[in-house]
Amino acid sequence: NDGTESGQIEKLRQYGTQNDIVAVIISPISATNPAIADELKKLKAKGITIGCFDSDLDAKYQQYREFYVGTNNIAGGKVLGTAAKMLKPDGAPYVQFVGVDSQQNAIERMDGFTSAVGEKFLQKDRKLDDADRNRARDNVRDVITKYPDLSLLVGIWSYNAPAIVDVVKEKNARDKFTIVTFDAEAIAIQQMQEGMIDAMVVQNPFAMGYESVRYAFAKAKGDQDTRKSMFPKLGQPGGDILDTGLKVVVPAGSPLKAEMFESFGKSVEFLELPAFQTWLKQYDLTSS
Repeated sequence: NDGTESGQIEKLRQYGTQNDIVAVIISPISATNPAIADELKKLKAKGITIGCFDSDLDAKYQQYREFYVGTNNIAGGKVLGTAAKMLKPDGAPYVQFVGVDSQQNAIERMDGFTSAVGEKFLQKDRKLDDADRNRARDNVRDVITKYPDLSLLVGIWSYNAPAIVDVVKEKNARDKFTIVTFDAEAIAIQQMQEGMIDAMVVQNPFAMGYESVRYAFAKAKGDQDTRKSMFPKLGQPGGDILDTGLKVVVPAGSPLKAEMFESFGKSVEFLELPAFQTWLKQYDLTSS
């Protein structure tokens, strides 16, 4: 859609008028918008399979979707916060950058980050850009000017990483800032290779797309074995969630080490950048 809540609602209404739609898998622009939830409720009532991927609905509306495939975003925020804490053990003033703060993945990542870094870290601001990349860069410029003591920049959505790096390069201020981000756009991977990003927490959108469609297709075909193998506890608390895992990606020779993230279990994989690039090549991907 056009990146707005009203645009997403319009699309859902359109699908409700079509007779060839068997599944709708959505990343809700707003987790709490009752109109989005209402349209999903109507689609579900027609027998259409409803799933969420990448970002989920608020708990009060999850009854209208059958499953969620994606990142545990609270855990993701905590992983990124742990990286920042290890890089800046004495704490730091920081700002988080994101598109919108109505989307569940944005809320959970930012809150998870804040909870992980602890009291030595002072959040100066949360800057929203409405998915406008020019505004994303302007936000970085604004906070660097506004908060002279700022020393940690946190990118929450994928394009925030290159926006941060562009401005830090522009101001020749790399020595002043630690930069930690979510996701791995192709340009951000190059920027890490150039020494401009200290840590990335990378999701697996490839798996989000693949697994959510695999489930919907299995349901449409009546393939119960696949459905049960994917969601063996469907109907039980938490049984409607498939976690696609996270990777902590760091430059070669980083002070961050795998053992620093062991408390998060097997859902978090630690990779230096060359190993991550090898993983991408296996799936013919240029970015996450």
